[in-house]
Amino acid sequence: MNIVELRAFMADLRVRQAKLDAQMLEASARMISLMHDPVAPTFVIPERELVAHGGLTSREAREVVSRGLVTEVAPEMASVLAAGSTTAAHVDALGRGLKIAGAEREAFMAHLPELVEASTSMTVSEFSHLVTETAKSVVTDDGLSTFERQKRETFFKMRNEADGCLSVSGKFDPISASILKSKIGRLVESMFHSGDKEVPVDVMPWIEPNDHRQAQALIALVNGASETFSDVPVRAEIVVHVDLETLHHGLHTGGTCRTALGADLPVETVRRLACEAEILPVVLDGRSVPIDVGRSKRLATVHQRRALEAIYPTCAIPDCEVIFDHCNVHHIDYWENGGFTDLNNMVPLCSRHHHAAHEGGWKLTLNPVTRELTIT
Repeated sequence: MNIVELRAFMADLRVRQAKLDAQMLEASARMISLMHDPVAPTFVIPERELVAHGGLTSREAREVVSRGLVTEVAPEMASVLAAGSTTAAHVDALGRGLKIAGAEREAFMAHLPELVEASTSMTVSEFSHLVTETAKSVVTDDGLSTFERQKRETFFKMRNEADGCLSVSGKFDPISASILKSKIGRLVESMFHSGDKEVPVDVMPWIEPNDHRQAQALIALVNGASETFSDVPVRAEIVVHVDLETLHHGLHTGGTCRTALGADLPVETVRRLACEAEILPVVLDGRSVPIDVGRSKRLATVHQRRALEAIYPTCAIPDCEVIFDHCNVHHIDYWENGGFTDLNNMVPLCSRHHHAAHEGGWKLTLNPVTRELTIT
């Protein structure tokens, strides 16, 4: 197959997958209706049925049921999915918008016709952005209701395994998540720079070394660790990206008020944090902190990483949605070839695209003025 034929083949696969996803949603809806049949109710748990007879994992089954709740209130989205004109990922993006809108759901639903139409032509990333902006435009409480819901949804679960080990899972609101990730991240970075990067971490082949370090860091914190392995105090850091107009006047279309992890925050919460925090503004093209260090350092400095994070919430490669926190800072002109550790020579790349830029033969060029990235 040539590239034209491959693209047509993938487009056909997308249509068929969408239709299958729609049929799975219909099956789930019918199971729910059986549960509420006033004549002969049937004892059935849709998630279990989808796992046992649909061949899905528990997570996939929960996603199907959640997706069904979205198409129940937005049947137009179910119709375009059944026609193969959109995807299940677009349905999930619409569901996230419904959560953001919260109490203003009715105002958000008024935009449903244009959102459904957009879902048939936009990529998932583009559609997700449109849904988020639409939801923000109808919210009148600057996101407070969403943040309150996230706080009520925060949990931490522990489960004993048969071999005596402990499995944990949980979900944390954006502020708690930033604190936890900051403290664990600082300990992990300390481990990495204390010398264990030179000696491979002794873990099983299917365990990521950094995941192992994170487990060690969590135990250290639980045991009362207040210092890193290099005797540097552990300090929680919450990085918030907010534009000046939003900070002064509240949410507006195109405005930003989110954590570095990508979670939206209420403006009032950010204002409260600003009263207690050390403010480190990142003004693009400003010179309040040294962000160009030439060849005096190989790795990006803290200030450089903050500046890059403000420019790139995700991997610099277009349509890649890996968040900045999970990316490596890449030198466009390789350090080994004499490249500088300067802002105009660095972009964040996820692991897959970082390998492509080195072993994969990709050549990246960065326009120093517009930061437009060209890939050949």
